[in-house]
Amino acid sequence: MTILTILLIFFMCFITLLILFDSAKNGITPTPTTSKEKAAALKLTESLHPSFIADLGAGFGTMAFPLAKQFPEAKVVAYETAVIPWIFLLIRNFLQPRANLSIRRKNFLKEDLSSYDLFYTYLYPKAMEQLQAKITHQRTTMISNCFAMPDWKPSLIWPVESKVNYSSIYLYRRN
Repeated sequence: MTILTILLIFFMCFITLLILFDSAKNGITPTPTTSKEKAAALKLTESLHPSFIADLGAGFGTMAFPLAKQFPEAKVVAYETAVIPWIFLLIRNFLQPRANLSIRRKNFLKEDLSSYDLFYTYLYPKAMEQLQAKITHQRTTMISNCFAMPDWKPSLIWPVESKVNYSSIYLYRRN
């Protein structure tokens, strides 16, 4: 084996360990929004006029970048705590800059979310419970991929064909 091969193997093992560590810490692996889910979510936002958007658990930016493009006058903040997706977000923002997009490596549950008027989420059920507790009295619109808010009634449920079965996009309007 050459030194380059050994370094490549070490690098790949390091990346895998980072993903495993972040997945254990966050309770979920990075799972990108599919193109059909993205299209449905963006379609739901067409009639909205948000000024401050948060992508909570932005992953690789599958929604943050299209939301920033669709709403150039709005400020979009992508929150991601996992190292590999966060680095990918930074690289992608360098290669495809969006003036209205900022990327934060912060736990959104520890942030003040009161100024956002649109949330996009693709979180797992426990994180949805925590988010619900945090923003339960907030006036906002939220689009959630796959997972519903435990105690909120959605304004709309849009079934979307997924890779294996069907998932749903949930729209919540809290006034």
